[in-house]
Amino acid sequence: MGRVKIVTDSTADMPPEVVEELGITILPLSIHLGQKALRDGIDITPADFVARMANAPTPPTTTSPTQKQFEDTFTELTKGGGEVVSIHVSSKLSTTFRNAQRAALPLLGRSKIVVIDSQLLTVGLGMLVTAAGRAAARGDSLDEVVKLIRGMIPRIYIGFFVETLDYLERGGRIGKAQALLGNMLSIKPILILEEGEIVALEKVRTRTKAIEKLVEFITEFTHIQKMVVLHGNTPEDVAMLIEQTNLLMPNLDISVDHYGPSTATHVGTDAIGVVVYEGM
Repeated sequence: MGRVKIVTDSTADMPPEVVEELGITILPLSIHLGQKALRDGIDITPADFVARMANAPTPPTTTSPTQKQFEDTFTELTKGGGEVVSIHVSSKLSTTFRNAQRAALPLLGRSKIVVIDSQLLTVGLGMLVTAAGRAAARGDSLDEVVKLIRGMIPRIYIGFFVETLDYLERGGRIGKAQALLGNMLSIKPILILEEGEIVALEKVRTRTKAIEKLVEFITEFTHIQKMVVLHGNTPEDVAMLIEQTNLLMPNLDISVDHYGPSTATHVGTDAIGVVVYEGM
């Protein structure tokens, strides 16, 4: 494996076997459920979270890895001349990127550390981290890894819908009045990530219509290299989305995955999303 070390956070929702194979370092966010603080991906899994969230006395919250945790990680990984590329969830959705950036500053005089704002979340971020890990494993330089990742960011697209706007409102992603009105009218907004920010694309009234709109979102792309359907706990809706997509794009290879506890804290366990990586 090359000298470049790859660091990310647990919102990347990466398969453990890929993390182990590529030697990626993951700093977990903390999920606060009641009086307990659980490390995302270590103390709690997506399946655990669905059950715990249903029985939680208060809505869950998240906290980012601290600046000190990043400092300790970067210091350890750069011993002996190691170099680090640290790739994180959108800075408009979390303080994780800023904590990593601040932690890197005191070390830059003696170590090479590049901190990247992915402008993405969940599996979209995971795609970047996996690509960076594979590039580092084949011996690419730090500059080559950074160039690769920066080139990929504008080609990864995320669209999703949520069952209720409450979680996004509590996380500060939308206003309280907007959430209240949306829930009163049973609106299910189709949301996308645009330059790292959650933006409403369209509003519908039913999950069936929302799935149709996600299919429309997918079929706008003509050179899909990789596509993942993400859900919390709604396999029937996933099957419907895949069936409708296959009718229009029969040769498309579609993967299915669960988004993790950190993402579920902000979108609930009934959301469905798609991550599209468009080739050149």
